[in-house]
Amino acid sequence: MPGVPPSSSGGGWDDYRPSTLTGRPVVAAALARTPQRFADLVVEPGSPELALTQEQLLEYMGISTRDGLTWALGIDDEIKPVIDTGPDVVDEDLMVAALEARPGVVWAQHPDREFYEILLAEPVRADEALALFIDAIAHAHRELAQRLQIDLGE
Repeated sequence: MPGVPPSSSGGGWDDYRPSTLTGRPVVAAALARTPQRFADLVVEPGSPELALTQEQLLEYMGISTRDGLTWALGIDDEIKPVIDTGPDVVDEDLMVAALEARPGVVWAQHPDREFYEILLAEPVRADEALALFIDAIAHAHRELAQRLQIDLGE
């Protein structure tokens, strides 16, 4: 991606830190659509101490690609209470559903607890992929809050 070198590369994959992409218009627009704070919905629902700011959310995730078509999202444990939809919470993987609903996504999967992968119909830049992931996280977060009947106060 012009102007944004990967933070690291290995095994044919280029890794990007979301914090290096926040100045891009498409990422700024995605962040403007999200909550200012992402509530803990699972561990201690509504706990202000466990809510994540947008900056923290970005700090606890990373994205990578091998070709601009296949993108991976890695998340740290701190994000799980924001979007965790394991069978002990709800039956459906709301994050996979949110990813599959994004324009241009051919398929999405959640092969590991802290790892999501998507295949796109056409290659995108890192900032566009990050915006897609941010939108999906925000959608999954709001959907989970609604299903658990937790008011996000937005």
